[in-house]
Amino acid sequence: MVIFGLLTAGSVEPTPAGSPQQLTEADDGRTIELRVGGKLEVALEGNPTTGFQWEVGGGDTSIITLSGEPEFKPSSDALGAGGKFTLRFEAAAVGQTMLKLIYHRPFEKDAPPSRTFEVTVCVK
Repeated sequence: MVIFGLLTAGSVEPTPAGSPQQLTEADDGRTIELRVGGKLEVALEGNPTTGFQWEVGGGDTSIITLSGEPEFKPSSDALGAGGKFTLRFEAAAVGQTMLKLIYHRPFEKDAPPSRTFEVTVCVK
């Protein structure tokens, strides 16, 4: 049984039931489909030692909600090493929304994000 289906040619591959849909930088701009209760994981490169972090920058939280805090896993044991931030989401209700993530320094209030990541999420 497949819990996530393809929506368009630009959609990510379906994921087996019970497994979270996993996205990376390569999925920026795509459309994905989830069922209510479905899970989504977005893993993006970053380095918190530089003051930057990935955060939700937009999306309808009644349709898709952030589950917990973003997690960071360094790519090595070296001091100041970059790695991957993982943000986890759950499909909460039927609908469609743009999910936007921003990579920024939260203390730089007027600075635009260094990078962004956006996907369209369709929840059935």
